[in-house]
Amino acid sequence: MKKHFVLIMNIVLAVVIIGALAFTAYRVFLSGDAVKDAESSDNAASRSADAPTEQATVDPSERYKIGIVQHYNNADSNDCYSGFISELNERGLIGNIDIVYVIEEDKDRCKTEIQRLIDEKCDLLCTIGPYASKLAASLTTDIPIIFAGISDPEKEGLVASNEKPGGNVTGVSSYTPTFEQVDLITTLLPQAKKMAAIYSSTDVNATTQAILAVNKAEELGMTAEKYPITKAEELSTALAAIKKAGTQAVFLPADEFILKNINTILKFTNANKIPVFVGNETMLKKGAFATCTVNYVSVGRVAAGLSYDILFGKQDPASVSVIYKHDSYNLVNQAAIDTLGIQLNATMRDQVQIKDYSAIEE
Repeated sequence: MKKHFVLIMNIVLAVVIIGALAFTAYRVFLSGDAVKDAESSDNAASRSADAPTEQATVDPSERYKIGIVQHYNNADSNDCYSGFISELNERGLIGNIDIVYVIEEDKDRCKTEIQRLIDEKCDLLCTIGPYASKLAASLTTDIPIIFAGISDPEKEGLVASNEKPGGNVTGVSSYTPTFEQVDLITTLLPQAKKMAAIYSSTDVNATTQAILAVNKAEELGMTAEKYPITKAEELSTALAAIKKAGTQAVFLPADEFILKNINTILKFTNANKIPVFVGNETMLKKGAFATCTVNYVSVGRVAAGLSYDILFGKQDPASVSVIYKHDSYNLVNQAAIDTLGIQLNATMRDQVQIKDYSAIEE
């Protein structure tokens, strides 16, 4: 009986050991597969993270001719051109595209140059600024036109609508970032509760910017007053009212009339320690305090992307919406900081570029 019991126990023990060994072998097998799967997944993720963004393959034999027309030889227009070329280069398209670049400030010669590009059978025209864009649109309805550096192409009559251009013209707006400019007031002057907007009442674009700025200021919790001006003699009355109201920040839209009279405004605001936020860098260079401005290199890059979509992607300009999305950046005038005695903390400085325009030759 005892021998039978020992035998049975040995058999049971053997079964347990064999089962344990089998289970261990099975776990090792699964573990090896899991490790392989994990390594495979990690390697794939690593390849995905390290690999550059893939771009559509372009047939080397697919060649096009682009005419770039720039009416004004200024920094913004030059930046548009620079961004356009940089984007084509980074996409590896320079070998597929012949560029004819024209800068012509004379209106009659500019028209002649655009017509020459049309006669030379350019596949696409990139026009920088309103004048060159409207001129090109009047000379051809067949060649695709991509504009850059136009605030409101719909109001300029270049497109039927910004969403559905409807013809051979589309492009990239260089809208004035009014909302961002007012946001900058709250960033740099968090204590400011009263804003005033001075603008030419006969300038439609300036009026629109001023209305948007006032609405934005009120949305941000400030009180805001509009001061429309029709002639220079009205400025002194408006400025006196601004001082009496205890205004803590003045907004000046991108406005040719105001630009001509900005020295008068700044003399008063500097004397009364009122910071002036403006619609563009040109006004900032005159002595204003701060602005948020369009990055025109970015505008040019986006225009190049649209050109790619139309030439290589075979998209129809009539259905390619005008693009408003591009970069902007905040600028502060060092001279104005010194004149007004404004202290900018580290957080504020991280959000702006401070420029010393006194060292820049006009």
